[in-house]
Amino acid sequence: MEKRPTNKNTINAEKLVPKRKIPYIWLTLVYAVIILIASSIPDLKTPQLGFENQDKLYHFIEYSIFSVLLFFTLLNSGKTFLRKNVLLISLLIGASFGILDELHQKFIPGRQADILDFTADFVGVALIQVCFWIYHRRKSRVHSNK
Repeated sequence: MEKRPTNKNTINAEKLVPKRKIPYIWLTLVYAVIILIASSIPDLKTPQLGFENQDKLYHFIEYSIFSVLLFFTLLNSGKTFLRKNVLLISLLIGASFGILDELHQKFIPGRQADILDFTADFVGVALIQVCFWIYHRRKSRVHSNK
């Protein structure tokens, strides 16, 4: 088997893809629909955590989970371009979905589009992608030192 040179900034998908295929695309699509359904509920009340702007924490968690799903969906795709650019594409899709979700809420009674909600969405997506990038960099260093 021929060993291909790898760029330090690309992800070696073969090492991260599980042996058994999980239907990540379906998990991701269902999760996106759940986000849209939840954001379509007028005057949605969330559990009180006892601090101001707690909804930003919910946005952060919601989009962090979405980011993980996007990452594994793209990583498990059969498309080389998607697999090699998984971090950037996950970030772009997650951020775009967050913007569209906030704009969608503008038309729901009792809801509003909020730039701080989008910021929490974006930070959730970006932080997960940065964590995956750091993990990949450290793993690449360990393998290159052997």
